[in-house]
Order: sequence, then C-alpha cells, then structure tokens
Amino acid sequence: MSLFTVMLSVLVAWSGPGPRPQLPDDPVPACGKALSRPFVDAESTHSYDVRHYRLDFDLPMDNAGYECHEQVSLVSREPGLDTVVLDFDGLVCDSVQQDCEPLPFSTGSGFLTIELSAPLPQGDSTLLDIFFHRDSATQQIGWFFGQPPRIRHAHGMTCGCPRDNHYWFACWDHPMDKADRGCMMNFTLPDTFQTCANGVLDSVTTNTDGTKTWWRNHRYPIATYLMTFSASRFATWGTTFVNTNPAHDTIPIQHWVWPVDSSASRQGYRRVPEMMEYYIDTLVYGPYPFDKFGHVPGYFGFPWGGMEHQTLVMLHTSYTNGGGDVTIAHELSHMWWGDMVTHVGYADVWLNEGFAVYSECNCMGALNGHNYFRTLMRSRAGSYFSSDRSGRMPVYDPPWPRIYDYGHIYCKGAWVQHMLRYVIGDTVWGEPGIFFTGMRAYGDSFKYGTVSTEDYKNVMETVSGKELDWFFDEWIYQAGYPKYSLDWTQELVGDSVRVVTTLTQNNGSQAPDFFRTPLPLLISCLYVDTLVYIHPEANPQVDTFLVGQCVDSLTVDPDNWVLDSAYLTGIAEGGHQQPVSRILGATPNPGQGRIRFQVSGPPGSSDGVTVFDETGRQVANLPFRTCGNGRAEVNWNRSDDAGRAVPAGIYFCRLSADESGPLKLVLLD
Repeated sequence: MSLFTVMLSVLVAWSGPGPRPQLPDDPVPACGKALSRPFVDAESTHSYDVRHYRLDFDLPMDNAGYECHEQVSLVSREPGLDTVVLDFDGLVCDSVQQDCEPLPFSTGSGFLTIELSAPLPQGDSTLLDIFFHRDSATQQIGWFFGQPPRIRHAHGMTCGCPRDNHYWFACWDHPMDKADRGCMMNFTLPDTFQTCANGVLDSVTTNTDGTKTWWRNHRYPIATYLMTFSASRFATWGTTFVNTNPAHDTIPIQHWVWPVDSSASRQGYRRVPEMMEYYIDTLVYGPYPFDKFGHVPGYFGFPWGGMEHQTLVMLHTSYTNGGGDVTIAHELSHMWWGDMVTHVGYADVWLNEGFAVYSECNCMGALNGHNYFRTLMRSRAGSYFSSDRSGRMPVYDPPWPRIYDYGHIYCKGAWVQHMLRYVIGDTVWGEPGIFFTGMRAYGDSFKYGTVSTEDYKNVMETVSGKELDWFFDEWIYQAGYPKYSLDWTQELVGDSVRVVTTLTQNNGSQAPDFFRTPLPLLISCLYVDTLVYIHPEANPQVDTFLVGQCVDSLTVDPDNWVLDSAYLTGIAEGGHQQPVSRILGATPNPGQGRIRFQVSGPPGSSDGVTVFDETGRQVANLPFRTCGNGRAEVNWNRSDDAGRAVPAGIYFCRLSADESGPLKLVLLD
C-alpha cells in the first residue's frame, strides 16, 4: 500500500509452513495505513491449510447489507482435525454444512468455530459451506458502502488491509496462509451495476429478475488481505501490454473508473505501460506474475494513496486524472513484492513496503532521469529522519500501531535496499547488476509463497557471496542511523600528502555504537579527485590515505549511498572531540566572478572567511550564513573591504579557528 496520504493536497529453500505453494494445474494466462484493530491470535493453533475460497454474493446495492454463500477448501495439518476456527466478525452466520450435512458452530470474540462431523486425518481435505449475511446497520470495517447524495453512484467495496477482511467474509486472516489455489468471487446484483475483483471475468449471466451475475476467478495463490471486490456504476477501459522482451508477454490492463472520469483517466494512467516495461525487464524483476492488472477508485473517504490488492489496485480518486505516477509505480511493484512474494507476518512488513518505495524511486528515475531518483531518495531520507525524531524503533517487528510507519517501514526500508545494493557492489546507475539478480532469485525462490527477513538475507548472501549478518543486524534489527563526525588533517610526506581522518559516531539510543557500513569519502585536490572508503571497525575510526597533491576539500558519501548525517570538522583542540571549523572548498577555483566558499563546523563557530593577498595583507573579511547540516556558506563578489574590485592573482583564505592552513585561491580575469 502506498502511504502518500491525500489530504486534499502515497536458490534458498521454501521455509514456510507445509509444502511450498505452487500454481494449480489449471491452464492460466500468465502512506502509515490507518489501523482499525490490533493483531489477535486465534485461540487454537493454525491446524489447517486453506486451499481455496469461493464467495457467492447477493448484493442489493440499495443498502450496506448482503448475503453470501461461502465455500472454504482446506487441508488438515494435524492427525485428527475436529475443529476449524476462522476469523469472523461483524457478520451473522446462518448455517454451516459439510457434504450437505449441517455442522455445529459458534461465533463470538471475532471467530467462527466449526465442529467437523468426524476428525479429518492429516493431509486430507474437506469443503465447508458457510451461509452468512451482513446487516445493513453494522459498522463498516473492511466493507464500505455509500450512496447518493454523498456520492454520485451507489458504491460497495472491500479494503481489509492489514487484518480487516474477516469483517466481510470468514477466513484465516493472516498473511502466512495463502489460499494456494486462489479465489473465486461471484456477484448477483441489479443489472445497472458492474463489479470488478481479483483475477479475470469468466462470464456474465443475465437473470430473469432484473439482475446479473458476474463470475470472476483468480487462480493464483493469494493472502486474504489482498482479496477485494468493488461494485458500482463504472466505466471501464483498458489496453493490452505487449512486452518487448523476446517472450513478447501480453498482459491485459483494465481500469475501472467513474463515468465522469473516463476521458481524463487516460491521462492519469498513461504511464502504466512504461512502468510495466521497466519492472518486467529481464534485468530488473522479470515476468509479470499474474494474469491481469488494473485500477479501481477507492471507496468514499478512502484516506490513502493506494492499496495493492492482487491484480486490482485501489487508487485515490484524486490520482485518476493525473499526478499519481509515483503512487501508481509503488502499487504496481507490489504485484511482485507483497503479492507474488508476501511477508510471512507483520514483523517483516518492510519486505513489502520498503521494497515498493525503493521500486517507485528506481522506476520513476528510469522514466525521468537519475536526478529525479536522487530527489525522491533524499525526500524519503527526510521522512525517515523526521519519524526517527518522533519515536525511534527498529525496522523489524514494529509495534502493532506502527506497522505502517511511513518513515521507518517505508522510507528506511527503501534505504536499506539502496545500501544493500551498494554493499554488494551494484553501483552503476542504469545498469542493473547483482542486486537485481538477487531480487529475481528471491522472487523465484518464494514465488507465490510467504517469506521472512532471514529468508531474504539468505538469498542475498547466496547470490552475492557476501556475509550479511552484520548489515541486517545494524540496519534492520537495531534502530537509528549513523551520525558521523569526520576530523581530518593533511601533511606533506615526500612527494605525497598524507591525509589522516578520524571518524567518530554518536548514534544515540537503541542504535549500534558504530555502523560498519563502508563510508565513501571523496578527497578533492586542485586537479584530481580520489574516492576512498572508510571501513569502521571501531569508534573512533582512524585511517590514513596518501594522495599526490594538497587537499582542497573532503566530501563524505558524494553519491549518497548511506543513510546518515555527517559533520566535517577540523583538528580536535586540546585532545577533545570538539568540532573546529574549516574551509572545505571554494567554487570555482580557479575562478572568475562570484566565488562561493563552503565552510564546515557548527553554525556560529567563526565570524567568517578572511582573504589575504600573496604579501599577507588582508583583502576582505567575509561574513557567513548558515545553510544547515553543520555547514556555512560564504559568497564573495571579489570586492575588498572598501568595496573595490579585486584584481586577478593568487590569494589565501582562512577562518580564524582553522588551524589546518589557508586555502589557496586563484582568481582569473
């Protein structure tokens, strides 16, 4: 689910329970979320495996009530299964049958408890018929219904993420047990209405009583929270995506929209084929995992950007006509990460949402350029830093009210992906490498199944050949991020210059004492830049580098691979780790016209930059202004203290507190 909230402004073995889910033999064509209820474990252990849900609805569409005949196909996972417990709340069960014989049942505390006619041996299957209805006046959770005059057309639809689908049908409402033969949902409703749901439309039957029955089937494994349907007076349009890869895959794309939006929605959804083309590339994520894709408007009052229901994304109506490209890219990526491969439980929810945010950034970067990608990633970092200030927690196993915390789960989760890509060596923009090889291996290993964080780590270790326990420990299982302070000096050693760096981390509570992620460092001299890496193994970490010229400036993490904050400082005074200001560089140098100096150190640590000529005479004293991140900026228009123009030549610049020596500046005519 995308979390771009719209406020009028989102190789290894199968490790899950039981055998690895497979597609059935039937031939088939190939924001935080608002929480309404906390997680509640069933009173009994999960002793069965759901194979298939069939739901036959009778929808009057003039009120919020409905009737349903449900069939649940399941397999026993214990020697003698005699009781089946399903999540079931806000509904009325009328009867339950097995082989056309009535069964005893009870409801209450959010469960439907069914006593089987005889114990079911382990490995045997059975089919339960459940007849239930929903009263019109029942509180709307999971199922939402509105009608004129609040909205233009009567509209009923479901949205049960993360655990609200048992408010509209009986199910085991946890992601770990997918219905591995999919689901079928059929709808009888007045013939002036249409329905859409997961999967494909098999047929429509016209009945003699002024109703139609829509027969819909989805033959792929599906978690309950990804099941959905919508009924209203829709207009629909679509296209067929034809992949340009050698297989020439074809994927039906169908959008359900309000009739008034039918024309404008073609603008809003115009880039879906481009996004599909990006993801489906054999070097990115590979083949689309389902038989169709499309969108449907969110229900009246839908508060989020989108929801990744399998094959049918629910999207906020404000995005129908444009402006929702990032959200659409996010939700489309969920078809791979979240729907095809699903987190086994909500402790691992970052595997869905962090992956989707990183996917949206990569996809939009591929469509709009590298700078667009960098801008999105900086924005996501800012959202994480803000969330961390409000309440620090690890990405793994968040408290239930924060399982969809945008800053931590979505944005830091995306940055974990970005840093993992860097750590395993996939660093060339526009050329997907080993990171994406690992993602495809992860998808192939757990296709249509469920997965844990450790499963993902194991795949990436296998593919990259690198041990990654340390990385997941500091970025997933612990909280926080590195707050670097880098002190450096330089001295002439023969024909070389020795640069000594001291990297200190002050990461705060719940965070590692030091993050071991390699830190890129750009050493800039007059004509040559040298990229080196600091590998923290202590705090502080001292390193020495040799370069061929005097150093003009250092830049920490120039390509923005690490989720961090950094201060560049001068020599520690009196042996204490107190930051001292230094001139980091001048741009341009050599230069003409206006000169900009970049200054490190805490704001207020110096009165400004002093410029001297070659004789040592002061030419100008320049005040600085703070510009965030512990840095200051000085702009010089090449005037002396008396306002006269300064001629071309060699000048030296320094701060009063800078003990590292002056910066040489060459001014040109």
